[in-house]
Amino acid sequence: MLATTSCSSGHCLAYLSCFLIPQLVHSVTSSSLCRSYSSLIQRFRTYTGRYRLFRLASFGFLVHGTSSHWFYGKLDGLIPGKDAKMVFTKVFIDQVLWNPIFGVMFFSYVALLECKGVEYVVDKTKNELLTQVTGSWKVWPIAHAINFRFIPSSQRVLYINTIQIGYNCFLSLISNRDAEPASA
Repeated sequence: MLATTSCSSGHCLAYLSCFLIPQLVHSVTSSSLCRSYSSLIQRFRTYTGRYRLFRLASFGFLVHGTSSHWFYGKLDGLIPGKDAKMVFTKVFIDQVLWNPIFGVMFFSYVALLECKGVEYVVDKTKNELLTQVTGSWKVWPIAHAINFRFIPSSQRVLYINTIQIGYNCFLSLISNRDAEPASA
């Protein structure tokens, strides 16, 4: 499988050769790209911080890389194929089931590192999850249609991570807005 993959860059070959331990590679890639978008978002905001950089990089390593590796591996295993029906089904499952779960994981992780507690996560989810999910619908359906149709399963998380740079700037912005208590 890897022998048929062409790649002119030595970095790409090194990445491909690490597929013996794909979860670690996906986690490291996610962490590196999370650091990238943290740096990017800080350039456009008036505040900076190493803690924010750590928070996002550790989210990429501990949560995003591992959960993406698991989820997309299971999805490909349960729904094999690249025809239009299979691609649509995978995009639908990703956007309707995984997208909100990912949002709650993101808000929970940020709250955990900031010691804000469960009430904060509940309020943040009530106030921001719809924004996160609908914002996702502007990016991910077309990105995942390309992903599930053209990208090999072994490179799926790498592809997602490249798009995730811009999308996570959006996530970072909404996660750092003050959560206002939801009205009862």
